Amino acid sequence: MTRMTLITTGAFLAFAGPLHAGGPTLIGPDPVPEAMPAPASGVDWSGPYAGLSYSRTSGYMDMAGFGLFDYTDGRATGGFLGYNVQRGNLVYGGELSFATVSGMVFRDVSLGGDDPVDSLLELRGRVGYSLGSALIYGAFGLAKGNYTLNGIDKPTASGTSLGVGMDYKLTDQVFVGLDYTRRKMDGTNPNPGLPFTFDAPVNSLSLRLGLSF
Repeated sequence: MTRMTLITTGAFLAFAGPLHAGGPTLIGPDPVPEAMPAPASGVDWSGPYAGLSYSRTSGYMDMAGFGLFDYTDGRATGGFLGYNVQRGNLVYGGELSFATVSGMVFRDVSLGGDDPVDSLLELRGRVGYSLGSALIYGAFGLAKGNYTLNGIDKPTASGTSLGVGMDYKLTDQVFVGLDYTRRKMDGTNPNPGLPFTFDAPVNSLSLRLGLSF
């Protein structure tokens, strides 16, 4: 073996030794952050929405000291607006609604038939599950009802509401829905000449037409 060969071999071994012992560490690319879960089936329920509703209503008024009186079944027309947040299949948000009630008066004709439910106002939270184009939800919130008694008194009642429903997207923006809500409300007649407390629950089954923005 020539002297030149020995020098070359020695230089190679001197350089290769550190590579085997613990040579340079290769650094991989930075990890990519995980993306948020995509909406189910590509349908996005998040964002603001608004719409109109038509409802069938029922209920009664239990007046302390006067007895319980059933209301005739009525109807209500109104509007709603809300906002949804979506995380995967979970959809949650809040909704405000108002409806004018008609045809909902005492069944007892001896009371004159001038004691209707006038309107309903409601603020509620909703939590639902997306099945793609369909959204099934439950709702809980605060409700207020306006009434007319004896033709002149204008009492109000307030309390809680509990509901369930389903919305279905016809297009990316247009949806229809069906909602059933029970409202447990109570109040006091403001007439100092005829003071009494009362319970006045109102139930509604509503058909809804909405637009997502």
